Amino acid sequence: MTQVLHDVITRLLDAEIGPDGYIDTAVPGLTLMRTTLPTPPSHMQYRPKLCVVTQGAKQVLVADQTIAYGSGQAMIVTVEMPVVSQVVEAASEHPFTGLTLDLDAEIVLDVVTRLDSVSHLQGAAGLGLTVSVVEPQLEGALLRLLELVDQPHAVSILYPAIMRELAYWLLMGPAGRNVARMVLPEGQPQRIARAIAHLRQTFDAPVSIADLASLAGMSPSSFHHHFKTLTSISPLQYQKQIRLLEARRMMVTEGVNAGVAASAVGYESPSQFSREYARMFGAPPRRETQRARSDPARFATLESGRSEASSRA
Repeated sequence: MTQVLHDVITRLLDAEIGPDGYIDTAVPGLTLMRTTLPTPPSHMQYRPKLCVVTQGAKQVLVADQTIAYGSGQAMIVTVEMPVVSQVVEAASEHPFTGLTLDLDAEIVLDVVTRLDSVSHLQGAAGLGLTVSVVEPQLEGALLRLLELVDQPHAVSILYPAIMRELAYWLLMGPAGRNVARMVLPEGQPQRIARAIAHLRQTFDAPVSIADLASLAGMSPSSFHHHFKTLTSISPLQYQKQIRLLEARRMMVTEGVNAGVAASAVGYESPSQFSREYARMFGAPPRRETQRARSDPARFATLESGRSEASSRA
């Protein structure tokens, strides 16, 4: 069903990169990617976006849930959450190929406010991550967006209209309710998003569940429940994963030692940092980062994961 989409992405990638890699296009938040090999698990921070696979397959671990999606499917992320992501199906003859597109909250909100009602939208309230088939209407809008990659002069004029069309079809799809709740000012996901933004800005400081709940306009027990429903983990676990992701980035990309990184992200005990780091990444800080630096493929995956934490999924 997405063969035309796959062919267009392949053409654009062939013009810019070799067999493996990605390109950040002139279209805001649109990234195209391809790899001929499965990738090791990579810890990263997903942000609201649309992720489409046109060939191969990917697997995402959220807390204790494993979510897989492959050719002709899309994953719609409507809340920030730490995940473990991995390409599980890729080969030189049939490389993993796909795209990611940031969801423009302002445009989504504009479309939501133009709907007669959101009560009829599909999807159940819950985890802010939905996998569905790429329907023809959504594929058509994506193809029109991809046309802008070769015409950057047209982006500022045509991008808003195409994104409104994309937002509409996402709202009409199986993730519609989650997409709407992502931007509705009084919706629970929007309240949780305020707390998540605060956690990201102050991840190196002690966290108070009462303060986060107050920021979200909820009681502590209600906040904890809704936070875990949306992200599959508790606020404290969320903060821990952000800290460890940032520490890993500092050690591998900036060359700082484990003690400096631990202190910078808010750990007072180096031994606690080492234990929690090993538990999350599978190896102590020193050994894991040395291996990443000595293994270009692994290092590239880490860098890709770091970029994906900020702009891709």
